Amino acid sequence: MDKALNFLGMCKRAGKLLTGEDGVAGAARGGEARLILTASDTASNTSKKALNLSEWGGVPHVRLPWDKDTLGELLDKRVCAILAVTDEGLAAAFLEKLAAQWPEYAESAALLNQKPSRKGRKAHE
Repeated sequence: MDKALNFLGMCKRAGKLLTGEDGVAGAARGGEARLILTASDTASNTSKKALNLSEWGGVPHVRLPWDKDTLGELLDKRVCAILAVTDEGLAAAFLEKLAAQWPEYAESAALLNQKPSRKGRKAHE
């Protein structure tokens, strides 16, 4: 298993990873999401929802190199199409690991590292 994928499992064990449309939507609307992720084979409707949630919450959205089955296996689910990392440091560290393996993710990693902290910022009402 690669380092970035393994790191997602660590985020889950730390309680800082939410899965599924309802969990991700709640985190985005509640101001808790720091990074929204979708599987490589996510349906276009779900991808559009993820993009809308990321724009609404002011957080990055990244389409992952892994499919729903691979993510589901890692996270002890049948399949997993959409996820949210709720810790800013873990989100940045995950994107750094992803960019180290796949250079096409370097821009996303740089953007998250430049983003000012959202601590203390109120969620959208």
